[in-house]
Amino acid sequence: MRILAKTCVILGVCLATTQGAQGTNGAFIPDWSEPFVAITVPQTPVDLGVVYGPSFREVGAHLTARVVANCPYQVLASFDGLRHQVRNVAISPTDMTVMINGKQVPVGTGRVPIASDGPTPPGGEDVAIDLNIGVKVLVTYPAGQYRGSLVITVTAGY
Repeated sequence: MRILAKTCVILGVCLATTQGAQGTNGAFIPDWSEPFVAITVPQTPVDLGVVYGPSFREVGAHLTARVVANCPYQVLASFDGLRHQVRNVAISPTDMTVMINGKQVPVGTGRVPIASDGPTPPGGEDVAIDLNIGVKVLVTYPAGQYRGSLVITVTAGY
């Protein structure tokens, strides 16, 4: 029971976003005369759930981003890994698997395309983001909450 309590890990993901446009009072007001792409994602942390035990476990979350663009665009996503919130210990990328929208992505180094299209309607379009994280060998890492960042990269005129 003591080992089980020690290996309990709560995973959390904070979303890091870059918004390529300016807004007023949180509302996006585009300048339609210039090419632009803007993406909006939830600004609150996403709770992936609880992982425990010495074997491989998977957790995940579904997010919806909103893209507004008046030109062709591409949206890429990457994940920078998990780090213990208090002790600052990182889970090794060799002990993790990360899939974004069903595509495996190397932790910290790779990006996968999640959307690419031409101009959107004036109200924008929703883009689904499914994040699945698998973790193994938890007995070697401290118990507690872990944080990571889902990084969204937006490119206009690809």
